[in-house]
Amino acid sequence: MKRVLLITFLCFVALQGYSQTTIYGVYGGAGCATTNNYDVAPSGGLEFLFTGHRGGRIFIGFDLFYQNYSLYADNEANAAKGGAGYAGTIDRFNASYGFLAPKFSYGLGRNQRVKVFIDGGIGYNVGGYDSLRKWDYSYSTITGGVGAGQYDSVIDKSKNITKMLFRVGAGMTEYLDMGYHWRFTFTEDFGFLTQNLTSTGTITDPSRTRYSSNGLQPGYISLQIGISHISWKKDKY
Repeated sequence: MKRVLLITFLCFVALQGYSQTTIYGVYGGAGCATTNNYDVAPSGGLEFLFTGHRGGRIFIGFDLFYQNYSLYADNEANAAKGGAGYAGTIDRFNASYGFLAPKFSYGLGRNQRVKVFIDGGIGYNVGGYDSLRKWDYSYSTITGGVGAGQYDSVIDKSKNITKMLFRVGAGMTEYLDMGYHWRFTFTEDFGFLTQNLTSTGTITDPSRTRYSSNGLQPGYISLQIGISHISWKKDKY
């Protein structure tokens, strides 16, 4: 982690020295998962963008941001939900990650009021929990009796949370002039993960049953508002 931060700092210094136009921004908002969503989850961070030409459309930089994932995977016999099935699993997952993501942005229109972007980077887990309930009240044909071999348990699977993962995102930011060098921003972002957030329910999990969710790997849609500062070299202000 220290090496990543050091490399980021050195890149920041190099880009700042080269840049003719620099954008610094702070933003915050919330998002929802495309699958297994449980609740609206907060997100927010810092944006740094640089371009080598004043008025240039192509910007490079990075985002340093926080993302929470609040998920609920309910898989039960006969497509039942809410624990009504005679057997199944419910995985309640909530975890947060800090991401460092290099970013490419392109300005649209004469005044570049809209910028589209793609980014991709590494996220580090900064806390959370993974709670699994699994049960089976079905008739046992092996032991030959109702209730034989039945179970209902809740297990703390927090140790299965993925500690480091890779995320790729894309979206757009709209800039509203506030006067001087300041801009109010609206950002719409879609991100997807290249791996599961947890190993719970996957083939490597000893507690796996036929109702397990096979891990959690949702896409995530986020909406954010923020404030950005734009500066140019040789500025007279």
